[in-house]
Amino acid sequence: FGNVIRLGTEVASTSGTAITFTSIPAGVRRVRISFNGVSLSGTANFRIQIGEVGGLDATGYLSTAADASNGTTVSATNDTAGFGFPSGSAAANWNGHIYLELEDSSDFTWSCTGMLGRSDTNGISWGAGLNVLPAELDRVSVTTNNGTDTFDAGAINISWEF
Repeated sequence: FGNVIRLGTEVASTSGTAITFTSIPAGVRRVRISFNGVSLSGTANFRIQIGEVGGLDATGYLSTAADASNGTTVSATNDTAGFGFPSGSAAANWNGHIYLELEDSSDFTWSCTGMLGRSDTNGISWGAGLNVLPAELDRVSVTTNNGTDTFDAGAINISWEF
């Protein structure tokens, strides 16, 4: 039989400082976040936060990410307030996927891995991490690590798997 995969509704990432997907159903084991030409107004890092009915979790993440452009590797960065992914510059347009996977259903431990590629130049951003929620995941948010840079191009969607 196979796993059931459900596609969310695409959201334009052309304004605001966060895009949040709520009402992810109970029993989800994997969430894929898809970036389609996503850009920010500045140089902040993308930050993925996960949460449950009580809200988004903003602490306790064990996350490391790095990026490389034009053959030069930029030093890795850590993020404890979300799963971080470098965005490089305001001119960058990003495409790719970030995956969230339930590692332990008894304590709601989620792991994250992802890779994004720049379409405006040769560059790549990748990261990985772990976080434990107080209850079952039902929401995912894409925001920035500075909270002020805004989305100015592209679209984001999610899909989830049982």
